[in-house]
Amino acid sequence: MGKKVKDKQRAKRKATRRIEKIYEMEQVLFRCPACGAEENIPEDVVMQFDLLDDGDTSVPPKFKCEHCPEDMEPVFYESVHGVIHKIEE
Repeated sequence: MGKKVKDKQRAKRKATRRIEKIYEMEQVLFRCPACGAEENIPEDVVMQFDLLDDGDTSVPPKFKCEHCPEDMEPVFYESVHGVIHKIEE
């Protein structure tokens, strides 16, 4: 019976470390220009989308807003191509 308890404790510690690792990642803040909603997206995800986009390098990666039909834009992001994108306040 002691083994099951240890397995549960080990699984719980592993899950906690996984969550902590996610929060330690660099984040890019995105803001919706229409409704003002903000969301942090891991930088490696943003960079992957930036690399996959074969279009105009002056346009930053965008994600759909969960609150309205508009596209969210990065508040500040330096692209893999060296272009700096930022929203002017």
